Amino acid sequence: MPKTLKSGERKMILKVKEFCELERHRDEPLIPFRCVQARVAAITGVTAATVSAITKEGKVAASTSTKVSTPRKSGPRHKQIEVDDFERCAIRHKIHEFYTVKKELPTLTKLLHEMRNDIDFKGSRTTLWRILKEMGFYFKKTRSKRNFLMERYDIVNWRQRYLEEMRNNRLGNKHPVVYLDETYIHATYCAGKCWQSETEEGVLSSDSKGPRWIIVHAGGAMGFIPNAQLILRSKSQAADYHDDMNKANFNKWLSEKLIPNLPPQSIVVMDNASYHTVQVNKAPTMSSRKEEMQNWITSNGLSYLPTMLKAQLLEIINEH
Repeated sequence: MPKTLKSGERKMILKVKEFCELERHRDEPLIPFRCVQARVAAITGVTAATVSAITKEGKVAASTSTKVSTPRKSGPRHKQIEVDDFERCAIRHKIHEFYTVKKELPTLTKLLHEMRNDIDFKGSRTTLWRILKEMGFYFKKTRSKRNFLMERYDIVNWRQRYLEEMRNNRLGNKHPVVYLDETYIHATYCAGKCWQSETEEGVLSSDSKGPRWIIVHAGGAMGFIPNAQLILRSKSQAADYHDDMNKANFNKWLSEKLIPNLPPQSIVVMDNASYHTVQVNKAPTMSSRKEEMQNWITSNGLSYLPTMLKAQLLEIINEH
């Protein structure tokens, strides 16, 4: 298939043909054959300097087995558009508005249109994409709604009851609110990242994490509760520090360190860790042994017949 020639190449062919016809008409060369570069310049309509430069490029390309490349066009580079904190805040707010108010998926095209109308954004679609990346937004696979659909009703009820209690406290008696939690730290803790250079090594982390220490404390708007801090060394090799903080340790800390030092009529807020919500006198279920069900009924002052099946015992338990 013949190559399609561009307009510049077509014009050069016409110039070569015109030069050759002129020499044929005169029956002699217009420029001596020994003046090769001058002849090429006259035939193609370019300067002798251009012919000389291209000749040198051709020699280099031949020696390096490369192609003669077209030089890049020189011209003023477009200045990269930067946005200030106000404009970044406006972009972030607009994205949230798409999700919460318009109930639409914010695309670059839609967002660019809105930003040009709202803050007179001068950038292109690519510039907006770059700014979104710098702001921490990523165009990735959407999250499933399954997490929300599977939320247990009792968790929803607990959260709603908590919010109502906190709201009533702020509007009413305003009892002191105390939050408690546990965390841990290794003896040789070191920051994961730091500023470094070829001459400044920064912080060097240890190969061994060392022993792990469990920290338990409580506090609120008044600060940490005095004398309530607990620090104990972990004896577990498990990745989860909750193996060390069990019901016995938590109850001991609660009764000996926290409760005696709490302000009067305090409201204590804690998460749903297993040792935070140990149920006293927990009722047996159908998976419990029959003997456990009988003991629970007896300990709660109830009666049963020795001939009763587990299903009948469970009915008595559920009624109380």
